Amino acid sequence: NPMKRILVLLSIVFADVGPIGVRAQALLSNSLDKIIAVVDEDVILQSELDRAFESIMSQYRSRGGDLPPEDVVRKQVLERLITMQLQIARAAQTGIVVADTEVDTAVQRIAQQNNIEVPQLRESLVRDGFSFEEFRKTLRDELQVQRLRARFVQSRVAVTDTEVDIFLAGDS
Repeated sequence: NPMKRILVLLSIVFADVGPIGVRAQALLSNSLDKIIAVVDEDVILQSELDRAFESIMSQYRSRGGDLPPEDVVRKQVLERLITMQLQIARAAQTGIVVADTEVDTAVQRIAQQNNIEVPQLRESLVRDGFSFEEFRKTLRDELQVQRLRARFVQSRVAVTDTEVDIFLAGDS
């Protein structure tokens, strides 16, 4: 199911990017939930790591074959959550903003890729245990990080006059 695959991939990559309100609710509703990492001014909760870990293990199981050691996967997932949170924070610090209309477009594109309408996408998300608002936040964060990466690449691409001269001389 392509929709399921997209949701699994999104949950794997972006399980760390829930709104602060969701994190606060998790802290209040589950006194056993603990902070496992502090990233800048944000935190990663045990429940977030568990959710991302289970998504990845589920993906491994669906492929069949040998499962990697759980401690290795858990460590890699935590590293990915931290990296993602750092990128999101850096994007925000550099003023990268994603408008609601851009998120709407991304949602519509995902629905179209799965040959469904947005209301069906919303229903599918809810059925699979995802909130539509969290899904939108995940997409916003992904777009923000993509722009950060593009900005970084653009800032590293510098062509000198000498390189242009050498290139042009080669075409003669």
